Amino acid sequence: MKIVHDTHTHNIYSHCCADKAASTEAYIKKEQELGIKVFGLSNHIWDENVKGSSYWYKHQTITLAEESKAYLKRQREGIRCLFGAESEYYGHLDRLGMSAEGAKRFDYMLIPHSHLHMRNEVMADYPEIIEARQMIEAKIREACPFLADDTVKAMIGTLREAHLMKYVPEMKTNIGEYTVRGAIDNFYGLIENPEFIAISKVVPTSVAHPFNLCGVPNVNKNEFLRLIDDDTLKDIFSKSAKLGVYMEINTGSVSECGLNLAENELMRVFAIAKAAGCKFTFGTDTHSIKGLEMIKIGNDVCDYLHLTRENIAPYLAEDGIIE
Repeated sequence: MKIVHDTHTHNIYSHCCADKAASTEAYIKKEQELGIKVFGLSNHIWDENVKGSSYWYKHQTITLAEESKAYLKRQREGIRCLFGAESEYYGHLDRLGMSAEGAKRFDYMLIPHSHLHMRNEVMADYPEIIEARQMIEAKIREACPFLADDTVKAMIGTLREAHLMKYVPEMKTNIGEYTVRGAIDNFYGLIENPEFIAISKVVPTSVAHPFNLCGVPNVNKNEFLRLIDDDTLKDIFSKSAKLGVYMEINTGSVSECGLNLAENELMRVFAIAKAAGCKFTFGTDTHSIKGLEMIKIGNDVCDYLHLTRENIAPYLAEDGIIE
């Protein structure tokens, strides 16, 4: 089976896109050259009617995203263009960045559970990092008692994990176990979140890059994924299938875990999802025009997992694949 859809793409409307040529027009033109029949634009979006976004999301709103909708929806021969979004789930805070009402403005929705690099939003800091942050905060308050509380909090908030590790004399936390525990807890939190359930009833909804451990070096990803037992994955994906939620096979994530699929732990994850009855969508997660070519990896995944039309989300099964 050949994959001819890509529903996870970021162009210049996403802050993390560094390709200045990555316009909607350029993406559609490249997708047509690649033979893609269904193209979905899915920039990072936080519903402006939902409180609690980080500063990074403040200006990535539905209203801004809709500036590209009219152009995206023009009639074009040979390709169907969809207006989607990758929103956000702050698992540590159980806060979803999209409302069901906001989701009605899109053709489909992608929501991740695994942006684990977003510390204290998606996943809590390691305990040692929390202690280091508290220690530095106390020293600042002692040395500069004239500083306002919100100023100190803002200063401490700018310190990244890399800055704070030098103040950790010994790392006792098992990083692999801590990371996968965060990913598992977030997944359960997402599929049990009432607003997520409501969204999945409004528009086709996929879990974006399931169990891609964002923020973990690629060399460690397979090692960490092996810490997740099959029974846990079966339970998660069985519950997801009952909700009618799709799983995204993200070719960027697959590449990060290695193109030797026999040694790629994501293949075990997807095989269990398939056995549990989950249906799939495919996306490159590209942030550049060149990255659109990564959808070709999807064909190898299909062969490896023996996927057929019945394993693909219905809204893409008709024209988004070639058997």
